[in-house]
Amino acid sequence: MNNAQWAKSTFGQADLGDPRRTTRLVKLAETLANDPGKPFVSITQSPADMEGAYRFIRNEHVNADAIAKAGYLVTAAQAAKHNLLPGFRGYHCHHLQPSFRAR
Repeated sequence: MNNAQWAKSTFGQADLGDPRRTTRLVKLAETLANDPGKPFVSITQSPADMEGAYRFIRNEHVNADAIAKAGYLVTAAQAAKHNLLPGFRGYHCHHLQPSFRAR
């Protein structure tokens, strides 16, 4: 799975209230995954991409809990496919709730 596929599968179902926000989230996740550890300002492809990223981050309608939940549910669904966690296979990820709150 490449970074674009990972970003889409991990965050493509995030409920951010507007599909454009979810698209921006997926793009940001892919960009960050392509160059982990580098400052965001140095990995955006254009000034417009950088501005879009900062608008997304500052957007009061972007809910960090919704982003965290999207990642959590995908991770839980992947974990449920493996016998590495005894007793976990019987759970369906829609029954699981994150026990944390993003800040």
